Amino acid sequence: MTLPMAGRSDYDVRDMYHTPAAVEATKSHVTLLFPELYQYAGTAVLGDGIGAAHRVVNLKVQENFTESRIEFPSPEDTIRAYARNQGWTEELIGLLTSASMTSYASSIHSEGQLTIEAHLTAGLSNARAAGDTAEYRVIGAPLPNGGTINTILVVHHPVELSGALELLMICAGAKARSLAEAGIRSRLSGVAATGTGTDSTVVLSRPLRVGESAIQYAGMHTLVGELAAKSVMDAMKQSLNRSD
Repeated sequence: MTLPMAGRSDYDVRDMYHTPAAVEATKSHVTLLFPELYQYAGTAVLGDGIGAAHRVVNLKVQENFTESRIEFPSPEDTIRAYARNQGWTEELIGLLTSASMTSYASSIHSEGQLTIEAHLTAGLSNARAAGDTAEYRVIGAPLPNGGTINTILVVHHPVELSGALELLMICAGAKARSLAEAGIRSRLSGVAATGTGTDSTVVLSRPLRVGESAIQYAGMHTLVGELAAKSVMDAMKQSLNRSD
């Protein structure tokens, strides 16, 4: 099942699909707010790789292709300052993109006790293929902030860390398949793109409750892996039709 793009800032998927994630999409950000601390694992620029958060935000920032401005705040400080301005006080993780928020798309799949939703934005100006020659060959060198595919996957069921890490791989594979099916090529090598050079992905899952078992395995043989991939691919298909 595919969610429509949020046309107003107070769009809330709970009203329509009875999931606990409150979603807000504006020209500047997409954010999901959870009623309890959700566990996360991923590559969010604000976050420690693994942890727990009440809110996740995908924030649009200014492009800097010309490098005309020398001093930018750090990505972490940029997100923290934006959160303060919004009045967000919850535990927060954040992703950054220069892609237009018109590329925002989301999708939800549910079967039995599992409900999974994907929220993403896609910019393709920085499309790359795994194994392309790297432009930045010094450890610690600042990276460009061009087009980025940012993916937020939410599993409304407890997931062990091993399962969350497996879901990150599922997201990467679903993204690569979507790009291949859309005929997107690397801007550098011309071969089939597998992502961009600055992608971020985060997987969130709700905490364990009494009497439940957390998901340990989440590969392509599992229902959670299937639903996660389908959610990402559906959202990717929508987003690629709107992206730069």
